[in-house]
Amino acid sequence: MTLTPCEQHRPGPGARTAARLCGKVPVIDTRRLQLRGPRIYDFKVYAKIYESDRSILMGGPFTREEAWQEFTNYTSLWLLHGHGLWTIDALTTPSAGFVLLGYEWDDPEAELGIFLSEEAEGQGYAQEALEAARDHAFEALKWDSVVSYVAPDNDRCIRLMERVGAKRDSAAEAIHEEDTLVYRHHAGGMA
Repeated sequence: MTLTPCEQHRPGPGARTAARLCGKVPVIDTRRLQLRGPRIYDFKVYAKIYESDRSILMGGPFTREEAWQEFTNYTSLWLLHGHGLWTIDALTTPSAGFVLLGYEWDDPEAELGIFLSEEAEGQGYAQEALEAARDHAFEALKWDSVVSYVAPDNDRCIRLMERVGAKRDSAAEAIHEEDTLVYRHHAGGMA
């Protein structure tokens, strides 16, 4: 596949500026993972997830252009809101997936979301990364709560939400226009 110009690394002053900006994104180290700012070469994995059946429960599959729009939206949130998309690096799986504290255009509040590459599934990375991003929201950003939007038939994600102690929020679900489950994570684990 030929990459479009916007997907390609372009060495020079612009790339060095991008690297410096990415260095401002908080890096979170867990026992087995590192959450870091997204880089241009992470888009290949991001697009692979978004263009595949893995994205069906997120409204996909998407075109590569739509994947690019989502990737750049979530990445730009760092400049606009001070939170956004992290790339999940695992020791044996660089760009294992992505975790997000961010917004879609019509989200009523910030979302804690996660999606992994197929190769990274089944190793507990989703829970480890989700908890690290959630803790960042509470400790560094001083949020009281954050929500995760989950498709009703996404059984794996529902089980993940239950494992991390998130609770269904019926009031938030009532104002959400789509058929979506809203799981609320509270600072200090309070329901």
